[in-house]
Amino acid sequence: MSLYGTGRREGIVAALCITAMVLLVHLGASELAAPGLGAPEFGTALRRGVLPALGGLLCYRLLRAQGRSRYAGFLIGAAYGLSPWFGALGEAPREQLSAALAPLALEMACRCDRPLQRRIWLPWSWLFLCAPFLGGVTVIAVLAAILCGVSFLRTVTCGDQDAELPSLRGLLLAGTAAAAAAVNLVWLDPLCPWLGEPIVLDVSAVLTTHREPGAAPDLAAALRVPGALLLCLAVLALLRRQRRVDGGMWLGLLVAGSLPTVFASVPMLNQLAPQWTDGTMLPAAAWWLTLLGTSVLAAAGLDDFLDLPQRRRTALPWMLAIAVLAAPMLPAFGADAPAREWPLTMTWLLLALLLPLWRRLGILRFKNVLGAAALLTLAIPTLQSKPVPTPWSAAPLGEVAAIRNHEHSPYSGWHWLALGSTLLLTLGWSVVAWRERRREAIASVAFRGAAAKHKRGPIHTART
Repeated sequence: MSLYGTGRREGIVAALCITAMVLLVHLGASELAAPGLGAPEFGTALRRGVLPALGGLLCYRLLRAQGRSRYAGFLIGAAYGLSPWFGALGEAPREQLSAALAPLALEMACRCDRPLQRRIWLPWSWLFLCAPFLGGVTVIAVLAAILCGVSFLRTVTCGDQDAELPSLRGLLLAGTAAAAAAVNLVWLDPLCPWLGEPIVLDVSAVLTTHREPGAAPDLAAALRVPGALLLCLAVLALLRRQRRVDGGMWLGLLVAGSLPTVFASVPMLNQLAPQWTDGTMLPAAAWWLTLLGTSVLAAAGLDDFLDLPQRRRTALPWMLAIAVLAAPMLPAFGADAPAREWPLTMTWLLLALLLPLWRRLGILRFKNVLGAAALLTLAIPTLQSKPVPTPWSAAPLGEVAAIRNHEHSPYSGWHWLALGSTLLLTLGWSVVAWRERRREAIASVAFRGAAAKHKRGPIHTART
């Protein structure tokens, strides 16, 4: 089974399953909104699901790079791609593209934090670190760059300082190359014919796609950003005091993503909100931090529970108490449209009742039941959401080449030359690193052979 295997082929199959499942759910949402999709409508619906599917796939890779199991990475990656917030962000495709590519940059920062993987990935890290800026200077791209910079800073100050590859020099070189490549990509804007001009969305347009147009955001709409499944598993992770991740840091990101919307929505806090946030994508796009923090906590909590389900046994009774007390109160006190919020209550109660059954079902059968229930609860909110109009262009490649911005033509060659030169330097850096690893491997084999020969020497002499 792909979710329980350890080979590369199983990982590829799991990643392809995430992509296919996210695409099918988004196609189903478009079919429910407008039955009888023709060829043009089918193409539009398919484009709506491409970036969420890519985001789910790259979130799966990020979680695997952090050491999470394939099972947890599959469920949480699917939850990332099926977030209703992610689908609603399609009206601003530049932000959606950055949200899809941001896990790739974070994965590279995670791999560069480990000495054994640093030599392999560090020369090519700039190529992935600048990927969120492929859609321009977006809020999510800037937030991802800040997180990657913090990760690099932590690697330099707290990471392993090996003599063969100084962390400071290598990370500074990779960071400089990533910043230069991002600047060139922003100026060139190669995806401008497809993405169009930057669009500013109101936060209510992103959070309330499952209701009638013009609805105001509320607590229930905010909880739909990560979804009840991720929230439930994140609460389980916090109750069990995680050993795998820094729970305080990811909890802080979770809360930080909601602060711009909270400050803008609460009358008493409205005066404290910075005025420069008005008319920007920050309140709507900052929810990416909430989705990211909840995803990492949920994956760590799920793995920790499946590995040691009897550790901190009081966590499950507390989960059941929270579900019984809080979940029914949510539609009554925190939702403007209670009839539309039943998936939140259903998911909380279902998971709280399902988790204690691991002993009776057995871990393997429990994983199968939990996976089926999780995928069902992930698909329902997305199917409830109304597909937003996407400004993605479907122009053929021949027409795309003619839609380039004429202001870029005098200097665009220099920017492409800069990107090509950086790529050539990376190839040289990668070759040097490969030769050093190969020389060290040969020296290590020779040392082990000499040590084994020296160990056998006295025994051979005594027998002679």
